Amino acid sequence: MLLAGREERAWTQKFMLGVGGVNCVVQISLNIPGLPKNISGDAETVAATRRFFLAELASAPPFRVILLNGAGAAEIFPLAGDAAEAKKIAIMMEDGHEWGRVFDIDVITETGPLSRESFGERPRSCLLCEKPAKVCAREARHPSEDLRAEVIRLLHLARSELRCP
Repeated sequence: MLLAGREERAWTQKFMLGVGGVNCVVQISLNIPGLPKNISGDAETVAATRRFFLAELASAPPFRVILLNGAGAAEIFPLAGDAAEAKKIAIMMEDGHEWGRVFDIDVITETGPLSRESFGERPRSCLLCEKPAKVCAREARHPSEDLRAEVIRLLHLARSELRCP
């Protein structure tokens, strides 16, 4: 189910990049370690994050796709605007709010996803420490129960600050 969910996301991104006038595709999803990838309230919180992102960008996509599958909740939408500006806002949201660490906001162009490093930013930090998240994940430095508890805490914080229903 996880692999099928990831494939559905990739197919949706590719389809959207083929729409005329689209410069990039934005995907907002959650960083949820372990399985399952779904947590109560995840779709509503992703939707609130999308609204916040688009308000910061001062843009509106022509449409969006909501995916709720084995890879977790995600919203994917095309943009005609500047991909670099979208990525800067994504980084600001991920790094500028305590709850931002639980979100993964990808900006994808025809040449692939824009990386944080290409904007001079550090790799994403771990949910529980300041080390790069990929290093902690690869080395399994933290118990999955602790990681999931932190995800739930951050989602509650996001729901509160973003005024989710």
